[in-house]
Amino acid sequence: MVAIVTDSDIRSGDPCIEGTRISVLDIKRRVIDGDEDPFAVAAEYDLDGAAVFDALAYYYDNADEMRELEADAAERRQAIKRESERLRAELT
Repeated sequence: MVAIVTDSDIRSGDPCIEGTRISVLDIKRRVIDGDEDPFAVAAEYDLDGAAVFDALAYYYDNADEMRELEADAAERRQAIKRESERLRAELT
């Protein structure tokens, strides 16, 4: 079993596969949202298949936390977009 860890200095404290900067949400987005083959994702990240499945298990076992992290990420993306648009407007 591969450990899923959190470290405030890595990926803003999002749960990651131990020894990597690959977050549980990175795996979820590719395998679940993107409908990619888990073993292909594992190969691209130089992981074994178990690490990908452990990340997915963590995602489902901690669904409330994961939904909150996804909402936070969406909010950060929107804030960045708004700031980018504001700066662009200032420059034109």
